[in-house]
Amino acid sequence: MKSKFSRNIITLVTGTAMAQAIPLALSPILTRLYTPDDFGILATYMSLAAVVTVIVSLKYDIAIIIPEKDEDSANITVLSILIAFIISTLIFLVVFFFNLELSSFLTDNKEDARTLSNWLYFIPASVLFMGVFNAMSFWFNRKTLYKRMAASKVINTTGMTGVQIGSGALGFTPIGLLLGFISGRIFSVLYLIYKFKRDKDSVFSKITKSGMLALMKRYKRFPYFTLPAEFINVVSNQLPIFVIGKYFGGGILGNYSLMERVLNAPISLLGRSVLDVFKQRASEDYARDGNCKDIFVKTFKTLVLLSIIPTILLFFISPFIFGIIFGKEWIMAGEFAQIFSILFFFKFTASPLSYMFNIAEKQHYDMFWQIGLLTFAVISFTIGIYYNDIKIALISFVTSYSLLYILNIYMSYSFAKGNKR
Repeated sequence: MKSKFSRNIITLVTGTAMAQAIPLALSPILTRLYTPDDFGILATYMSLAAVVTVIVSLKYDIAIIIPEKDEDSANITVLSILIAFIISTLIFLVVFFFNLELSSFLTDNKEDARTLSNWLYFIPASVLFMGVFNAMSFWFNRKTLYKRMAASKVINTTGMTGVQIGSGALGFTPIGLLLGFISGRIFSVLYLIYKFKRDKDSVFSKITKSGMLALMKRYKRFPYFTLPAEFINVVSNQLPIFVIGKYFGGGILGNYSLMERVLNAPISLLGRSVLDVFKQRASEDYARDGNCKDIFVKTFKTLVLLSIIPTILLFFISPFIFGIIFGKEWIMAGEFAQIFSILFFFKFTASPLSYMFNIAEKQHYDMFWQIGLLTFAVISFTIGIYYNDIKIALISFVTSYSLLYILNIYMSYSFAKGNKR
């Protein structure tokens, strides 16, 4: 079992490491094709898309991996995709009728507002494809088809970066950044659909309306507690993007977004890979034994080993590294990365393990924790705005968030211990 667990992690980590390496390796080209202001506009769009994506399936996709029967999981998978279509349609109506108000709210710069006004029409498509991608990924995760999951991530980042570079080289800026972002997700979803159709899994012939409605009721804690908790989490995480763009300018936002892009790559890709394996094994152990302490500790050690060296390097030499790799106009991004290095360590370690809140059905605790994140995010940036100093805001943000992630790890471990037999 331990050998299988290790092989699963290696499969996903290898694939996602490739997915991570491609855009990071080509970022020096992107930073010379696009300006910090261009990246600032993309950051605003992606932040808005991230916030809206949280509600696209009402978080029922998370429940796909939990049921004992594949028939129930299949019902939840289809349910999640249907909800994604409905929510995306509603989002389109909001964008259509309130386009100018939204773009003006997001930025005070008139030129950027005009650009965002056009980009907003792509938001419904972005969140729809993300909803479908998440649902299908959870299904393949349940079936332990990790090679497909890894391949989909490589396809996503390869398509995204390729389109962004090609568009930038042809002078389509800043729209090339958006086209790449959307194209990557479309390519990855088409790949998963292709694999899904080839499987011809008979369990999906047993989908029923009554089955989906029953499971909606059974897993209602996800929209009731997980959804608001994650929504608060995403809003608090994206708050810096919105605040920096509005109060500190597009150039600073562009540098911040590059830093966030570089640091979030291992968190979203490598961390997600460990999560994909951990949640499958932890769910099984918890259902069978009433606890999953052993796999929790094993995963915790793996995450610490993966993050300790990058954290040290970021803390000491990130300004130098960013200046050399991305160009002199991006040195500020390196200074931001230096500040965020400590938070990177705790967030990378805590994020996969926090799935314990779902396994132990303690979503209400997670919601209160997320409220704490949002509260301290608001306080941190209020301080920064008051002193008109972006670094004061970021230092306050990192300090408070690091303490909250330590608390998150402690609570996750407490849940993992469960009722040990």
